[in-house]
Amino acid sequence: MSKYDYKQDAQKIIHALGGKSNIKRVFHCMTRVRVYVKNEKLVDAESIAKLPEVAGTTWNNEQFQIIAGTYVGGIYDALVDLGVPNDDVDTSDMTSNSNNGTIMSKIVEAITGCMTPLIPALTAAGMIKVVLALCTTFNWVSQTSSTFQVISFMADAMYYFLPFFVAANAAKVFRVNQSLALLIAGVFLHPNFVKMMAAKAPILFFGAPVYKYDYSYSVIPILLMVWLMSYISKFSKKVSPDIIRLIMEPTLTIVVSAPLALLIVGPIGGVIGEGLAIVIKFLSAHLGFVIVGLLAAAFPYIVMTGMHHALTPIGLNAVATGGDTLIFVSQVCSNVAQAGAALAVAVKSKNKNMKQLGSATGISALMGITEPALYGVTLKLKKPLLAATIAAGVGGIIGGIFQVTLYIPQNCLLALPAFIGGKKPWINFAFGSLMILVSFVMAFILTLVFGFKENQQSVKNAKKSVNTADAVIIEKPATVSAPVEGQLESLTSVPDRTFSEKMMGDGVAINPSNGVVRAPADATVISIMDTKHGIILQLKNGAQILIHIGLDTVNLKGKYFESTVKNGDKVKKGDILIRFDKKQILAAGYNLITPIIVLNTSAYNKIQMEDKGEVTFNDIVLDLN
Repeated sequence: MSKYDYKQDAQKIIHALGGKSNIKRVFHCMTRVRVYVKNEKLVDAESIAKLPEVAGTTWNNEQFQIIAGTYVGGIYDALVDLGVPNDDVDTSDMTSNSNNGTIMSKIVEAITGCMTPLIPALTAAGMIKVVLALCTTFNWVSQTSSTFQVISFMADAMYYFLPFFVAANAAKVFRVNQSLALLIAGVFLHPNFVKMMAAKAPILFFGAPVYKYDYSYSVIPILLMVWLMSYISKFSKKVSPDIIRLIMEPTLTIVVSAPLALLIVGPIGGVIGEGLAIVIKFLSAHLGFVIVGLLAAAFPYIVMTGMHHALTPIGLNAVATGGDTLIFVSQVCSNVAQAGAALAVAVKSKNKNMKQLGSATGISALMGITEPALYGVTLKLKKPLLAATIAAGVGGIIGGIFQVTLYIPQNCLLALPAFIGGKKPWINFAFGSLMILVSFVMAFILTLVFGFKENQQSVKNAKKSVNTADAVIIEKPATVSAPVEGQLESLTSVPDRTFSEKMMGDGVAINPSNGVVRAPADATVISIMDTKHGIILQLKNGAQILIHIGLDTVNLKGKYFESTVKNGDKVKKGDILIRFDKKQILAAGYNLITPIIVLNTSAYNKIQMEDKGEVTFNDIVLDLN
């Protein structure tokens, strides 16, 4: 059983994202929950970053990313269970095709959306190939046996039918009917077409020559075709009369798309793929020690932009056409270097929490999941990131000089068996192992030599799995005074499950009699929402208090609210924090009941509300023991 309450934290994430109504779509990759929202200003990134499962947050153009490493699945499933729009719902309102952002950002975003969901299947297929390589290398299975053939096609199925998998995801990204996109992939891979391509006779379609290209293992042709289909389907819908649209629209889309795929788009995509493979082989052969080293050193920064996914199709194409000497090779160097740096932090740090974080993220990076190590350790401490960058570059130079080749798409320590291939498999394996060893050991040693400066704040920000209550001294017993004047109510009476079921913590509620919020004690402003309808305070007695003015008032987008403080401000008891126009907010139809939540509820044995009734600023509303 997980030690984390994913449901409760998912509620907090939804709240920090501006509510369910502000979320367009959520999906995830191996390390990040990726979210598109309607209004970016409503997102409270700091609150999400404080959750125990979260290693950090970042914006990638219009996409908000929650970096959670191995906890991604738990968070995502909890969000979906709570009804957040996800990959299984209509995508007509997705941001990926918005008019904002540069052309390059849109291209990268589209490729990311198409390739990221394939990672689990690619990983599984790659590992089956690793097992098969070991079986044949050590003569456990004969290459002429049916067992070998079965294991082989189990692994090859993913790669051979890659156009189908890409088409399914591309249909979501480009808003194309998924069955029609899969049909075009079927045209590319139909057995009869495959036989015709293998024959010597030319292929003609109404007299027009069809370019012979093997579309199995390919990515670019189907990507281009599904993108083009997004426009063809719009045209088909426009010209199809309503009475026969159900029949005419899909038929016209395929009648136009299929010939274009075979005669123009497919060949163009094939030429682009072959051209990229030739360029990579040329660069690797003539400037490999420079190119591989530079790319390996740059990979952490490429990951920060999200552009590493745009390199995946190029790497896959290289693997399919003889072996990759650049993309995945560089990734391996970068990932194991991040692991070495993170593990060195675990060894050198004197802080128990940072030791634990460095160990966990270092092992994760060895398995190819580097974002937790990057955002949680090396980037925050800075010098370990420099050490990992230098080490990855040196490892990449070694890989480039010796033309290290990966025959299976892998980007972590598990790539070792993937080096077994080609004319000199064991020589390639030896140099690949040396490349990995240098990247890891050099990053480890350089981190120890460079050192790093850690303080309580950096540790608290990096180690998100530590309860925020641990960073302050908790006074017991303690009290909380009323931050607003009005009628004191039980938290369970609030008509919002997030508060009434105490998903964010225990507390009370007040129906305000005026529009002023004051500091209930000497405190520090931890976070004030952009919309000014909520504020989090760290009281001197250790209590962390959320004051949430009204229900769903986030939708007002700051209208009728005015704050007098900012994040990090020190305030005295009685200082005015927020003013709001009670009359206008009520007239707009909002409930102004104001929950006062103790966010670090777990730090106390008992939280008791004072008797109900009218309260003023100096009245105690909560006793904390």
